[in-house]
Amino acid sequence: MEKSNEEVSQLSVTQGDPPLVCPAEETEKGFYFLSNIDQNIAVVVRTICCFMSNENENENADKMIKDAISKVLVHYYPLVWRLTISSEGNLIVDCTGEGATLGKLVYDIPGAKNILEMPPLVAQVTKFQCGGFVLGLCMNHCMFDGIGAMKFVNSWGEVAR
Repeated sequence: MEKSNEEVSQLSVTQGDPPLVCPAEETEKGFYFLSNIDQNIAVVVRTICCFMSNENENENADKMIKDAISKVLVHYYPLVWRLTISSEGNLIVDCTGEGATLGKLVYDIPGAKNILEMPPLVAQVTKFQCGGFVLGLCMNHCMFDGIGAMKFVNSWGEVAR
């Protein structure tokens, strides 16, 4: 039996609640002060990384990514805190212990009205039936520059292997 175009073009999406991922170990407490340059580069950078299917070895990609980021966040602990304004009017990172946001499968994370409402790191995993997956990242530039962001992503990948 042949399927109609309407049936073929339907997309089935399963959404999971975006968990907050905390570091695997206890991290420093207090305030993390940003440099003067970082005060002026408070923009959000979005990146997408695509991974091919490896004969269903990626079946648990979301769990593997979550476990790996938990370990990496021990060394990148300011990413699990929240941005705030100091009494001097400077942008600082406050230890709230809320965790980094990791959306599972497809999750629409609403846009923040200002930079203080958005976590320094938001990641989203989208898995495909073929076994491939996409990792979407939204990182605040005031937390690290391009080289620092790539070192973070590389560390995350090494731990996930």
